[in-house]
Amino acid sequence: MLQLTVAEVAKITGAQDASKPDTAVTALCSLEEAHEGGICYLTSLEKADLLKDLKASALIVPESAKGQGIPFQGALLYAKNPEWAFILLMKYADAQKQKHTSGIHPTAVISPSAKLGANVSVGAYTVIEDGAQIGDNTVIFPQCYIGKNVTIGKNCYIYPQVVIREECVLKDYVILQAGAKIGSDGFGFTFHDGRHQKIPQIGNVVLGNDVEVQSNTCIDRAKISSTVIGDNTKIDNLVQIGHNVHVGMSSIMCAQVGVAGTTEIGNGVILAGQVGLAGHMSIGDRAQVGAQSGVMTSIPAGQTYFGYPAMPQREAFKQQAMLRKLPEMHKEFRAFKKQLEEAKNLSFFGKLKKLLGL
Repeated sequence: MLQLTVAEVAKITGAQDASKPDTAVTALCSLEEAHEGGICYLTSLEKADLLKDLKASALIVPESAKGQGIPFQGALLYAKNPEWAFILLMKYADAQKQKHTSGIHPTAVISPSAKLGANVSVGAYTVIEDGAQIGDNTVIFPQCYIGKNVTIGKNCYIYPQVVIREECVLKDYVILQAGAKIGSDGFGFTFHDGRHQKIPQIGNVVLGNDVEVQSNTCIDRAKISSTVIGDNTKIDNLVQIGHNVHVGMSSIMCAQVGVAGTTEIGNGVILAGQVGLAGHMSIGDRAQVGAQSGVMTSIPAGQTYFGYPAMPQREAFKQQAMLRKLPEMHKEFRAFKKQLEEAKNLSFFGKLKKLLGL
């Protein structure tokens, strides 16, 4: 529960409090679930007429709302970007919560050769192997496995049941949600002497600064060298990233994306849910791929692709529109075919009469 005043909210969010600075704020809430003590936000004035009955105690509105006579009875705050101001307040509220037990749990198994920085916390039944290095202020929750010679940077959060295999590297401010697997063997085999023979996967995985990997996502280690995820990239639940994939900065991968090995993904790329990328291709900077698309060839920078096989979005939408017309086109074709068959059985004069409509 928050214990803030509107004046304190203004300092946290950078918003300007226009009235009632001493109003108490005790909770964050949506417009639909507003209540006394709550604060919510409005991104535009389209719903302004609904505010007269809003039960929240405070409201963040756009700076353009100044002087508009908003019919809200509580305290108003003006922000250039109300949503971002509200997110800053959410970050403040989240930081007040204690999500873990500080210190090293007595059941944790930590190698004598592992090096832990200042203020590191390790939860129950976590295993940290020889040579691992954990940076300052990093939190490792219960039942995690940190392999030999793993390097984890500062201020990282490793949630329960995460596995980080040997030699992998996490830089600073990385978040791994529960069940993420980093550094499993790449899916590499060669057919020899009548059998599928395993190819050793002797590389590692490198996660850049401020990377977040959500629950039950798997990022495979490289055959040689590294599988690399660039700074500020965010990866949703249940994503599979193959060996030797390189992902640039600030890219987004939504749930159930699958990326085959040795794929190059640029900066600022967005892959929507269930997109599949065939291996050994390149996805250019700022490219976007629509949900459930199957990408078989490289995509140039800045392009939006969709469909299976994936193609430029405009072309894909044209094809979808044509497909919807196929039943009617098929009906017309059958009628035309029937007329053609009937015409074949007519004599010359019969055909002439039909042509003249006689």
